[in-house]
Amino acid sequence: MEKLFTITALVFFGSSILNVILNTIKSIVTVKGSTHVAAIMNAITFGFYTIVVKMIADVDLVISVPLTMIANLIGVYIAKGILNLVKKDKLWRISCTVSKKKKIDSETFREYFKKYNIEYTIIPINDYKDGYLIDIFSNSQGESALIKEIITKNNIKYTVIEIEKSL
Repeated sequence: MEKLFTITALVFFGSSILNVILNTIKSIVTVKGSTHVAAIMNAITFGFYTIVVKMIADVDLVISVPLTMIANLIGVYIAKGILNLVKKDKLWRISCTVSKKKKIDSETFREYFKKYNIEYTIIPINDYKDGYLIDIFSNSQGESALIKEIITKNNIKYTVIEIEKSL
């Protein structure tokens, strides 16, 4: 147990957490980011990984394996937290189709969205059991949470579309 708290083991643990954070961010950036940013993250993570590999040689296997597992559990959450903090808000369109069978008055939606200053459009649909289509536009994660609250409370099916580009 005392081998677990040596300077070498603690430095290895800290480096392993940082390695996991960098690799998690790299994985997400590779999928969602530009090729240039992905290439830079790849170079950084492989360079840092070399340091971690060299450090493993100085730490016993019975210490390095559990520390690596714990570092992976912690590091992924830290990386996702960092990415959520720096994530830009985007414009989202949430489309709901509501039939009259639901017995949900469109005024309920109007009042709710007006209260929170959320943009929306309600379009009557005569061919759909005299129902209506509601297009709701969310500019932030906070608005999205409010919108989801009313949609799920009323058990309404919906689709979400990210508005990526404008004219």
